[in-house]
Amino acid sequence: MNARALTRHQKQAETRSSLLRSAAKLFCRHGLDGASVDDVAQDAGYTKGAFYSNFSSKEELFLVMLNERFGERLDALDRMLDGPERPGEQARLAAEDFIRSFRGEEEWKRLYFEFVAYATRNEEFRQELATRHRAMRARLTEIISGWASGFVDPPVPFEDIAAMTDFMTDGFILDRMVDPELDEGLYARMLAIFVLGLQATAEGWQPRAEPAAASA
Repeated sequence: MNARALTRHQKQAETRSSLLRSAAKLFCRHGLDGASVDDVAQDAGYTKGAFYSNFSSKEELFLVMLNERFGERLDALDRMLDGPERPGEQARLAAEDFIRSFRGEEEWKRLYFEFVAYATRNEEFRQELATRHRAMRARLTEIISGWASGFVDPPVPFEDIAAMTDFMTDGFILDRMVDPELDEGLYARMLAIFVLGLQATAEGWQPRAEPAAASA
């Protein structure tokens, strides 16, 4: 009985994985609107019924992919920030590891921004995507606060630091899609400078005020 149940579970997991792979390929090739449920199921070697046995819609399928990807990246970040290096160096190494993880994954990056664009046209999906982003930032906040609370009393809440990190990451990935010649090392240096700036600000550093303009 247990062996049969395990076999059914394995078959379902294999079906879901195949559907997810086919969806990623077809969505990137034809766009969200250009790839139908039938197309995804056929490419994966299954029926339309098999698709709906696992996902209620193309949107849900993408959200499952996003949850998995967010989880993988956050787990990797948590491990990278548990090293012996100084905070700025830890941030730089973690950022380098993150960017390396995207090498050869142009398909995934295009897919992600395809769905972001779709969210601007579909309010229900936008809310679902926003919910996933909030959950991701909440986990990122836990990771950053657990790591940074030992060496800095930040000048802004950890929730804001997590959000800023998320914004910088999305912006860099998007710009590098537009201009592949953009040095990926800039992302690591940006995050290191960001962490060092937080430390300096917490210790009382303030940016120099601009000199007042001379009166006419």
